[in-house]
Amino acid sequence: MENMKRLFVILLIGMLKFNGFNVPFSVLNQSSSPLWGRIGGGFSMLQAQTPIPLPVVKEAIKKNKDKPWQWGVEAGLDLSHFSASRELISRENRTGWFVGLKIKTRIPLPNLGLDAAVLYNQNELGFQQEEEYREKKMHMFVVPFNLRYNWKIDSNFILYLATGPQWNWLVDRERIGEIGKFEHSFFDWNIGAGLDLLRHVQFSFNYNIPLGRMGQINEVNLEGQTWNVRFAYFF
Repeated sequence: MENMKRLFVILLIGMLKFNGFNVPFSVLNQSSSPLWGRIGGGFSMLQAQTPIPLPVVKEAIKKNKDKPWQWGVEAGLDLSHFSASRELISRENRTGWFVGLKIKTRIPLPNLGLDAAVLYNQNELGFQQEEEYREKKMHMFVVPFNLRYNWKIDSNFILYLATGPQWNWLVDRERIGEIGKFEHSFFDWNIGAGLDLLRHVQFSFNYNIPLGRMGQINEVNLEGQTWNVRFAYFF
C-alpha cells in the first residue's frame, strides 16, 4: 500500500510539473521506506542537474494546436430502418456498429472545415422467405466525406453542423446474394451535428438518407435509412 501511494505521488508531481507547477520531488524523501527515499533523492538530483524545459514543452503544445488537421479513431452505433414490401422485409429497427479511422481539417474559409473517415460497419437485415423469418448480417466499408460549419464557443468547445456524401461498399455481396440481388456499392447523404471538446474528443450524431437502392429482393427495391451516434478521439 505504501508503494502504491508513492507511485501515485510520482505521477501526480509529474503531471503538475508538466503543467508548469514547481513541485520538488524531494517530498518523496519524507517517506519511511528506504526504497522510495532513494527514488525521491534520485529525482531531486535529476531535477537539480537537468531542469524540465517548460518553454520547449509549451511551444510543442502550441505547435500541435496550430495544426490545420488532426487524425484519430471513431466508433459508434447505428439504428437502421430498411424499407421494401411489407410482406418481405422486417420493419423493426436494426442496431449495428462501426469502427475506423477519421481525419478532420480546416479550410481557408470562415468557420468551415472538412472531415472524412474509413469505417468498417456491421448491420443486420431481417426478412421473410418461404414462410420462414431469417436474418442476415451485412458487412460493409463506409467512407463519409462531410463539409462542416463550426461555431467556436472557445478554444476547447466547438459546435458544428455537417453534411456530405457517403460511399458504402458491401464486402460479402456474394454471401447474401442468395436472398436477392445486391449492389456492390451505393451512396447515401449525411446530415448531422456534433461537439468538439478539448481538441481531442468528438461526439456527434448523423442521419443517412439513401440516394439509391442497395439491392433487390424478389424484384422489390431495398433501401435503408440510418441514425447513428458517433464518438471519436483525435491525436
